[in-house]
Amino acid sequence: MTVWLAMILTEEQDLSAARIECSPRVHAQIHHALRAMLEAHLPDKDIRIVSQTSQNDKTALPLLCQITEDAPQSPSSFPVLQFGPNHPAGSVTLAPENALTNAGNSPFLRTLMSENAEPLGLRRNIRLLLNNSRKIRLLMSQAQAIQQASLEKTQTIQELRVSLRMLSAKNASLPPEPPLPEQTEPPAPPAVVSLPPEDPVPNSLPIPPLWLRAARRLKRILHPRPSHPTLPVQEEPDLNESSPEAVPVPTSEPKPESASNPAPFSVNRVLFVAGEPDTPGVLYRCYRNADAAREAGFEARVQPCAAVGYDDIHWADVMVFWRVEYSGHVSTIFDLAEAENVITVFDADDIVFVPHYARVDMIDGIRSIGATEERIERCFSEMRRTFLRCDQGSTTTAELVFAMHSLRPVVHLLPNIYDLFTLKRARLALRMRGEPGRVNSGNGLIRIGYATGSRTHQRDFAPVCPTIAEVLRQRPEARLVLFREPVTHRPVLLMEEFPSLIPVQDQIEWRDMVPLEELQDEFARFDISIAPLETGNIFCEAKSEIKFFEAALSGVATIASPTGPFQRVIRHGETGFLADSPTDWYDALIELIDNPERRVRMARDAYHSVLWPFGPQAQARRMKLVLTSMCGDEAAALAGETRLARDRLAPSPVPVIPPNRTLFHHDALGEAPVTVVITSYNYATHLLDALESVAAQTLPVLDLIVVDDGSSDGSVALARTWMERHCDRFNRLILRQSIANAGLGGTRNIGMDAAETVHVMQLDADNILRPEACETLLGSMNDGTAYAYPLIACFNEHGPVLMDMRADTHHQPGTPELLGDLPFNPLSLISGNRIDAMAMVTKWAWAAVGGYYVSREAMGWEDFDLWCSLAERGLPGHHVPQVLADYRQHETSMTNASTEKDAHKARVVAFVQARHPWIRLSAERARPRKN
Repeated sequence: MTVWLAMILTEEQDLSAARIECSPRVHAQIHHALRAMLEAHLPDKDIRIVSQTSQNDKTALPLLCQITEDAPQSPSSFPVLQFGPNHPAGSVTLAPENALTNAGNSPFLRTLMSENAEPLGLRRNIRLLLNNSRKIRLLMSQAQAIQQASLEKTQTIQELRVSLRMLSAKNASLPPEPPLPEQTEPPAPPAVVSLPPEDPVPNSLPIPPLWLRAARRLKRILHPRPSHPTLPVQEEPDLNESSPEAVPVPTSEPKPESASNPAPFSVNRVLFVAGEPDTPGVLYRCYRNADAAREAGFEARVQPCAAVGYDDIHWADVMVFWRVEYSGHVSTIFDLAEAENVITVFDADDIVFVPHYARVDMIDGIRSIGATEERIERCFSEMRRTFLRCDQGSTTTAELVFAMHSLRPVVHLLPNIYDLFTLKRARLALRMRGEPGRVNSGNGLIRIGYATGSRTHQRDFAPVCPTIAEVLRQRPEARLVLFREPVTHRPVLLMEEFPSLIPVQDQIEWRDMVPLEELQDEFARFDISIAPLETGNIFCEAKSEIKFFEAALSGVATIASPTGPFQRVIRHGETGFLADSPTDWYDALIELIDNPERRVRMARDAYHSVLWPFGPQAQARRMKLVLTSMCGDEAAALAGETRLARDRLAPSPVPVIPPNRTLFHHDALGEAPVTVVITSYNYATHLLDALESVAAQTLPVLDLIVVDDGSSDGSVALARTWMERHCDRFNRLILRQSIANAGLGGTRNIGMDAAETVHVMQLDADNILRPEACETLLGSMNDGTAYAYPLIACFNEHGPVLMDMRADTHHQPGTPELLGDLPFNPLSLISGNRIDAMAMVTKWAWAAVGGYYVSREAMGWEDFDLWCSLAERGLPGHHVPQVLADYRQHETSMTNASTEKDAHKARVVAFVQARHPWIRLSAERARPRKN
């Protein structure tokens, strides 16, 4: 009532500042609340509430009205609002608790308080409005009280969960109870009522209330049932336990629990709950992350939210809720999860948990897909409620992690990744266009592709559209590839918003939208991929790197807007272009159109740069840290230490691929499990032995790549002739030669670049593989193994080389000399190299550490450096204790001719120690291998 009166009087008198006088008792009771309401409803007015006993501001500001609790002693010259049941004569009651007495010169109040029909109706309406306002305030007050009580109950539940865990940990650390004394008679079974065998078990049993389930769990933790060696532990005792056969045999004192037993709250099973199971995002955020959890050693399932039942919750140790909107069903899931002590995680790949972002000026897709702000805000609000019920968060980018931290302190970064199926499909699609890494002229067209899958990118595309139109006008061979709906042929982009494309519409190539599993085929058709986003828009700035790494897998160079995620993964000018202004976009497009060699080189380097960070192997390592951090204090501390240490590692460079040319290329477009790479330099004498040993491998399908480092002895012609005669044996046969002598590291990198399989076997041209080498090494590796190495026997022109018995050794006389005879342990690398270069290396591990180093001045320890780099990133190797290869000792080998020369070895040692300061070599002096 007071606010309404102040509003009318200030408007009539055109006042921006005034005062309201209150009696002392009223001032003490209402001035704080009245001040807040005036600031909320009249923010542009300076209205002060003063006590009648105070002289402050009385002369400085005009008086609007007086508020009192007692009847005025004398007539007032200003309107008086009186609280209380006793209303003076001449006043008008507008609400049960107050009355208004008019005085002064307010035309509105004079009219309002007259006794004509219209003022009487107006007063009646004002009473109704004030009464409704009072009811609303009362309801809001009650709602706030309910909300506060709910928060207090939530806090109590959280404290009970913490206490439950502490009691469980304390109980686990108590010593075992002494065995009970032997009994002459079997103990009487407890009275248990069980269903008769012939009665059917109901399909769904009623779920006990939360307090009863929590009490039962606490009882089981504090008083666990004794286990018997001869019988399995049962949840309820069977009535037949009283029979003589069921009496447990007394045993000796039980042994203390082994340290390898799982902790009371160990995490073993993860349930991914999909809130949008019919959208493409479920593949990235649920199925691929579930695969990562399995690869990390955990059990994992994916379930649509609507299908989650009690059995799923009971099975899980951790539940991950991806884009789940809150509902009664979801509330029940959380109640049961809390009762079962399940850790809950909210996962999102966009900022879908901040309701006030649901505005058209921030998310243009609301407009272009025909939704409303209210509908999207409601969706975001429900997802926020789900997030607030969860213990932790997980998401795709650092920007989203920052946004989530305002709601939950523990947030895990799990980026979107590709899977092995996507990688294979992408590389096969690229191979179908020609040899990867080479300029393929095709039909002479240059395709600029925009692979948008939804009608939510109008404002992203708008700033670059005029520039693209100008580029198409200047380069007639360029084409813009856009997508449309398969049946209706309706464009995904609303073309009426891009009139600049009308003059070049003949250079637009329309493609039907395809399922996600076929998307890499479409990427492989592009020559240039564009990924424009609205920079500075908080929603767009948090978008993930999908468009970059999926284009890179298919051998396509990308031009992208400089959002935070793109800036972190794109090395401008090396693995892609970052373009912000129209000039940036124009220059990048023209450069890639006019310079095909740079375009192919940039796509190759982009592919190598994404193989590890966005691959399933890296995600499995991240997932293992996330899940083990939930297994108690020590596990969380260790996981945190590992995560922080990994974050401090400097990014690896892109592998250096020296310039080279292809001399022979054969591709049957099949799928081989292993590629053998033979590096050769003037080894015509021994090359055929190496080639024949590869052809004799037991793997039926195999790829072979020979890389020549500028030989002058006829070995190139020999290799080419041999390949022409053995095309039927191999899926892919490639002969490459470096333009200039690149050294061992550069030659190996050329071979790794040409390989299209995950596993690559390294072989120097003067050595030999035994027939079962590739198959055995491949079989010994799991998906997370970076490399595997065998025992290697040494030989020379006289036959097997025997060990030097003058050395301090425990071997018997006549023992063959073997290389690679130590089990894998990265600490063995501190004192020197124990692993020969003849090993099977995964391409993702090679790319993860920047490949083999390239330095002719320090040539010879490229393999040792690679093992050290892999050790620094915690990537494991594996030793196969079986002789699978033969090492040829001869005077012209690189080891004897170069590496083990005093001056050269000193340079090699200094170079490698500078790259890995933790190594302490036990044999720094040159030591040639004897022939």
